[in-house]
Amino acid sequence: MGAPGAPGSPGPKGLPGEPGEEGRYKQKHQSVFTVTRQTTQYPAANGLVKFNVAITNPQQDYSLSTGMFTCRVPGLYYFVYHTSQTANLCVVLYRNGAKVTTFCDHMSNSRQVSSGGALLHLQVGEQVWLAVNDYNGMVGTEGSDSVFSGFLLFPD
Repeated sequence: MGAPGAPGSPGPKGLPGEPGEEGRYKQKHQSVFTVTRQTTQYPAANGLVKFNVAITNPQQDYSLSTGMFTCRVPGLYYFVYHTSQTANLCVVLYRNGAKVTTFCDHMSNSRQVSSGGALLHLQVGEQVWLAVNDYNGMVGTEGSDSVFSGFLLFPD
């Protein structure tokens, strides 16, 4: 066998490759909401709390009509609430009908604030919401807002 020949001409240009993932500032996997409850009426005792005004809810993962967050991007989420109250208040965080946490605050002033939060690992379709027990003194008025927020920290 003889010596190798001279290199040949380059071949034709190949097809373009698949696009890469978007940069971190434009992640496709986003979920975020903050909603507020604008009313002086207490929520129904032993019932779900509906927040009726969206401050931000770009993916529409929180439903103002049902009062529930529905996961569409699996991953680790943080949920937090800050409420104004004019009577005793117990707020329960639910996940798919099961209690996750309960935070109670008994009145010592004419108006108080209560807060609570939790990290939850969610799968697609799981739902999260807030409810009250018979201590239902939550209000939401100008200068005394009640808000509920949630956001995706780390997608799966």
